[in-house]
Amino acid sequence: MTKVAFLTTIFPMNEEYLIDFFDSLIQQTYKDFDIVVINDGYRNFEKIISKYSNLNIIELPYENSIAKNREYGINWCIDNSYDILIFGDSDDYFSLNRIAKSIDLLSTCDIVVNDLTLFDEQGILITNYISHRVQNNTQISFNFIKEKNIFGLSNTAVNVSILNRVQFNEELIAVDWFLYKNLLEIGLKAIFTNEIKTFYRQHLSNTIGLNMQDNNFLLWWEKDYKTKGDPLNESTIN
Repeated sequence: MTKVAFLTTIFPMNEEYLIDFFDSLIQQTYKDFDIVVINDGYRNFEKIISKYSNLNIIELPYENSIAKNREYGINWCIDNSYDILIFGDSDDYFSLNRIAKSIDLLSTCDIVVNDLTLFDEQGILITNYISHRVQNNTQISFNFIKEKNIFGLSNTAVNVSILNRVQFNEELIAVDWFLYKNLLEIGLKAIFTNEIKTFYRQHLSNTIGLNMQDNNFLLWWEKDYKTKGDPLNESTIN
């Protein structure tokens, strides 16, 4: 039996965001997975655990920087012998085939990156955001990710067998870019799919004020990283 972890972090945040997140997970077509939650200061999480008692939620209290929280969660999943690791932000929600289709695609590749639909409190902003640039089933190369990024820790999944324990600089912002850039550099295979969607909540922490640039919303992880130095010089993967 394949051992699957869905990894997220939580922090003091709007409870309704967590309701959206867990509602989409309890409705997944594939049911046999654990939700590993790194809890960075969210109080009364037992209320959520009780509400979603049909889900296998593993809470790991750990209060640190964004990068160190991610490091802790990834390493915990490696140490606990999961086969597949699916990433999701706790203020997003997901198409109901997120887990099933990720598992299916990971049978023939190392990394899956899925499409995004952007939304805010007013409703949907853009559907199939990445498909405007990348065709379905495209293999994403190292040369692609050197200059831009479609890999986030809310729209990716990996075979854990490709991972070694990670170590991130605590001040690293672009954890996702750093992680996947390293993995693609050593020749691992990543496939983009628009058959899975992450509904990616827009607010000031993940966009530049929801401004448009060239008729597109500019996501925070699409900024030119070179203006702040190469994160590869700031962190390591062992």
